[in-house]
Amino acid sequence: MKTISKFILFSFVMALSITARAQGDSTQQKKNIIKLNLTSLIFTNFSFQYERVLSRKTSVALGIGIRPKSGLPFKNKLMEQFGSNSDAAKAIEETKFSNFNITPEFRYYVGKKGAPRGFYIAPFLRYSTMKLDQMYRFTPSDGIKHVANIKGSINSFGGGVMFGAQYNLSKKITLDWWILGGAVGKSKGTLIGTDPINIPAQDRANIKNDIEDVDFPGLDMKATVEQNKITVKWDGPYYALRTFGLALGFKF
Repeated sequence: MKTISKFILFSFVMALSITARAQGDSTQQKKNIIKLNLTSLIFTNFSFQYERVLSRKTSVALGIGIRPKSGLPFKNKLMEQFGSNSDAAKAIEETKFSNFNITPEFRYYVGKKGAPRGFYIAPFLRYSTMKLDQMYRFTPSDGIKHVANIKGSINSFGGGVMFGAQYNLSKKITLDWWILGGAVGKSKGTLIGTDPINIPAQDRANIKNDIEDVDFPGLDMKATVEQNKITVKWDGPYYALRTFGLALGFKF
C-alpha cells in the first residue's frame, strides 16, 4: 500500500505541473484555498483540504483526514444492540481505532462563474488506513475466560465521484458544501490477537471456522489459530461515502 500512496502523491503533483500553463487565462486573483471540514469535527475527525485553481473551469484538490486513536463511533447504538452480552459490551467500550486518509481530486465547475465558485463535479481517488486495538473475551471448552489483545490495520484504496458547490462568503472566505459522493475499491489487512492462555486444541478449529464463516459479499477472511495467537487476513471490498460536508476555506 506504500507504493499506492506514493503513486497518488506523484499523480497529483504531475497533474498540477502539467496543467499549470492553463492558469494564465483564469480571471481569479486568488487561486489557492485552504479548508477545514467543520462537520467532521463532530466525529473527532480532523479533515483538511488544499485546492488550486488551474483554469477558468477546473481545479485540483488534495484532502487529508486524520482521526486520532479514540473509541468507536456510534458506541451508544452498538451498546443498545449488543450490550446485553457482557463480553460484547466490554469489547465495545474498550475498542480503540484510528484512521488516516488522503484524497486527491479533480474538479470541474459547471457554472458561468467558473472555478472556484458554484456547482462542481469531482472525480477522486482515496487511500485509507485504519488501525484497531481491542480486548476480545471468549470462553472455550476449558471453561476459562480468555482475553485476547487484538491489534492490526486495514488498508484501502478506491475511486469515485463527488458532487458539491462552493460559495464566496467574502473576498477571502469560502464555504465548500460536499453534497454527495462515494467511492468503491479494495481493502486488505491483517489482525493479530495474542492470548496469554493456551487455547484448547479442540477449540482452535471452531474459532477458525467461526471467523472464516463471516458472510459478507466479496469478503474473504483467512484465519490461522495457534495456541496463543490468532491471525486473520482480510481481503474484501472498500466503500467510502462523502456526504453533507461543510468546509470553511481561506483564499490566498
